[in-house]
Amino acid sequence: MEAEIGTCEVCRAKVVFTPCLGCGAGICETCALFELIGSGCGCVWPAYYCPKCAWDPMVNPNAAFRDPPAGRESITSK
Repeated sequence: MEAEIGTCEVCRAKVVFTPCLGCGAGICETCALFELIGSGCGCVWPAYYCPKCAWDPMVNPNAAFRDPPAGRESITSK
């Protein structure tokens, strides 16, 4: 059985590349924001976030190190 190919839930124009680690939305390579997540044991793993989750410190532990998105104030979950 082949997996169904969907369109990006952010731009709605391109094919899904990966799910967002924060909310699970399917995102394309253009919309996906790459992070490296580390832990105290020295392990580091790649993570892809949608634009909303990438700047949300409640979702992304590295959000505090990102500049806020252009034209918007900080984004947080509530």
